Amino acid sequence: MEFTPDQIAAFRYWIQGYPNFYEPIVEEYFRVAGYRVLRRPALVGRADIQRVVDALFDGHKHLGPELDEKAIRRHLEGRQRLQPDFLLEWKGRRYLAELKSWGGYRSGQFDLDTARAEFLKNFRNGLFLLVDWLEGAPVAGKLLVVSSRSPEHDRVLALLRGAYQTDLELLYLDQIFETPQLAGTIDRQLRYLDAAVAELRQALCGTL
Repeated sequence: MEFTPDQIAAFRYWIQGYPNFYEPIVEEYFRVAGYRVLRRPALVGRADIQRVVDALFDGHKHLGPELDEKAIRRHLEGRQRLQPDFLLEWKGRRYLAELKSWGGYRSGQFDLDTARAEFLKNFRNGLFLLVDWLEGAPVAGKLLVVSSRSPEHDRVLALLRGAYQTDLELLYLDQIFETPQLAGTIDRQLRYLDAAVAELRQALCGTL
């Protein structure tokens, strides 16, 4: 065999985790699940970032011991905006959603090691979790969409909720892709991929 099963799976997960491929599928999933997409991407401006800074400074907002609160505050003082992927509404309540994929070798499972590396050590990925108000209205919670569920799901969720002191739900691409109502959207994205591969093949073969 020219390529091993592990190599093929890794390439497949890399393609599956490319934002231009999976974001339209996730957007349709939100609609199917009953969310209204208010904005894509969402935009958190300087005033709402300053609200977070002030809440951290005066003690109205506390973070878990896993995070360096002073470092986060200093970082936010230099930010003019944050840009989570979606602002959603469900039953009159607003939610911020962020899509992350570490698709690569095997399944890109979102386990404790990945959560610690990507959201505690590298807190920049988790800044949207600090936003509780947006343009004068409360943010009820956050949704984090990652590639694949690990056996450590409950511990990962507890870790992130505790560190950022926020209402958070984890969603997984591998489970979202199984939603029957998404068949048409998935097929369109696969046809998009097929068209790109055909063009690539023509361009590269034409140089031989």
